[in-house]
This record gives sequence, structure tokens and C-alpha cells, in this order.
Amino acid sequence: MDSFSDEVTIILVGCTFFLLVAIGIIILIQVHQKKQLHFLFEKKELQNRYTEELLKNRIEAQEETLNNVSKEIHDNIGQLVSSAKLLVGTAQRKMPDVGDTLQQAELSLSQAIQELRSLSKSLNSEWLEQFNFFENLRSEALRINATKEINLTISHQQELVMSKENQLILFRMVQESFQNSIKHGQATHINITAEEKDQESVIIIEDNGTGFDPTDTTRQGFGILNMKNRVSLLGGQAQWQSDNTGTTVTINIPR
Repeated sequence: MDSFSDEVTIILVGCTFFLLVAIGIIILIQVHQKKQLHFLFEKKELQNRYTEELLKNRIEAQEETLNNVSKEIHDNIGQLVSSAKLLVGTAQRKMPDVGDTLQQAELSLSQAIQELRSLSKSLNSEWLEQFNFFENLRSEALRINATKEINLTISHQQELVMSKENQLILFRMVQESFQNSIKHGQATHINITAEEKDQESVIIIEDNGTGFDPTDTTRQGFGILNMKNRVSLLGGQAQWQSDNTGTTVTINIPR
């Protein structure tokens, strides 16, 4: 009996030992998995920070480029057009009979000067920061509607709950969207609506243009890619719905 008891004791001790070893291995595996998950999480966070910083640098570079273009339009091209208008005016005063063509040329130059001034302001980020999102949009609408060829309307119930910096980024996105509607979609009517709901800002740009295939990534130009980068920087989403009757762009930005 003593020998049998000893064997049972040895077996129990052995089983207990192997059970403890197995538990220890499981604990080590779990600790290792937790450490690995923590490492992957930190790596992902670093990648997100790097991507966000990269996007910010790109946006800053683009804004700096737009500021330079704004200055060139105002200081160089604007002055050239103003000089041309001055020369036309001088020629008119020297002519006994000013024809309709010359008068129309002077009017066209005056309109071109106003357009260049408006465009110069809209490209200057320092100027934009003095106003809010909708004031800037209304200025763009006045400039575009002055052509009498395109009708751009804006509707909103309240101001955006968004920082000035984010409003500027969003404005560039919307500006890119309706410029695409005009240049590529040949749209004649564009409607922009904005509302605050469910802890997010929703901007919808609708046009009656020719449309395009949103699923064809090979034909997506720099404008759409730029919009995607900007909306990613704001932590939001942008969706495109398009057919031969027009295009709808929906932008969702969380508060």
C-alpha cells in the first residue's frame, strides 16, 4: 500500500507540475500577445501621427503656394491689366469717335480687374482667416454668378461649429469641388447646403453637370485626391455620387 500511495503521490505531483508549467506557458503567451498588441498599437499611432503630420505639411505647402499665386495675381497680372485699361482710356480720349468695340473692351478690362482682385483675395489664406466659411462662400458665389453663365446657390441654417483653421481647410475642399463641377462637369447650376446634426457638420455640393464614374480611380484627378487628403486631415469622410444628370459630393466632418 505504501508503494501504491507513493506512486499516486508521484503521479499527482507530476501532473501538478506539468499543469503549473502549462499555466505558466499560457500566461507567458498571453503576456507576449499583450505586449505585441501594445507594440502594434503604438506603431499604428506613430504611423497615424506621421501621416497626419505629412498631410499638414502638404496643406501648408499648398497654402503657401496659393498665397504666392495670390500675390502674383495682385502685384503682377493685376497691374498689367490695370495698365492696359489705362492705355485704352487714354486712346479713347484722343479719338473723336469711340466705337462700341473699344468701349466694350474697356468694360471687359474693368470686369477682369474686379475678377482678379476677388480671385487674389480668395487664394490668400490670411484674408480668408478674417472671415467665416459662409462669408467666403458667398464671395465666391458673387464672383461666379457675375458671369451670368453659372448659378451657384448657398443654403444653411446656422454657422459651422468649427475652428477657423478647419473652416479654411473645408472651404478649400468645397472650392475644389465646385471648380471641378465648372471645369470638368460643365455644370450650369451648383447648390451648396450645410447643416449641423448628430455631432457633425454635413456639407453637400450638388450640380447638374455631365458627371463621371466615381469608381474609376484611374481617372480621378489631383483635385479629388486633394479633397480626400484634406477630409482625412479633418477626420471626416467625403462621398461622391455621380451619373449623366449631375454629381453630388457629401462631406461629413465630426465636431
